[in-house]
Amino acid sequence: MFIRLVCISLGVCAVIGATALAQTSPSKTGSAHQAPATREATSHVERVNLNTAPVSELVKIPHLSVRGVTAITEARAKSKFKDWNDFVARRVVPRFVRIEIKDLVTF
Repeated sequence: MFIRLVCISLGVCAVIGATALAQTSPSKTGSAHQAPATREATSHVERVNLNTAPVSELVKIPHLSVRGVTAITEARAKSKFKDWNDFVARRVVPRFVRIEIKDLVTF
């Protein structure tokens, strides 16, 4: 169990690190045009399916920490979330996080 938690945490950190490096590394072609660093959170945001989203998508959800992503991946490995009420009943993430991500996720 502990080894699995460590492996998932390392995977999440690797994805976050790779994303950060991809955003800050210079272009190999040397063009002056740079890609936007992040999507605007206030504009059209696609809902993330907590049952099927890869870790790389889960880490993009605002207010969701690495620990929360790990808890979600472990909980959905046991059984898929049926709906929002099932997600809340399992207490996968703290209440303040659930309040923040409610409109950003689907099942």
